[in-house]
Amino acid sequence: MLTLTVPEMACGHCVGVISGILTELDPDCELNFELATRKVSISTHLPREQIVAALSDAGYDCE
Repeated sequence: MLTLTVPEMACGHCVGVISGILTELDPDCELNFELATRKVSISTHLPREQIVAALSDAGYDCE
């Protein structure tokens, strides 16, 4: 499982956008959001670099 901090993730809309991006990349991924800490845990077969690049392209930088 990969856990990323997404500083720009501040509301339910952000969660929806990020969910859409990640499920488009991997329809079978499992996501767990912690909005208060701005973290998303992702269970996927995709490499971290691909996920970070897709989120960055949408304006969500990750740590």
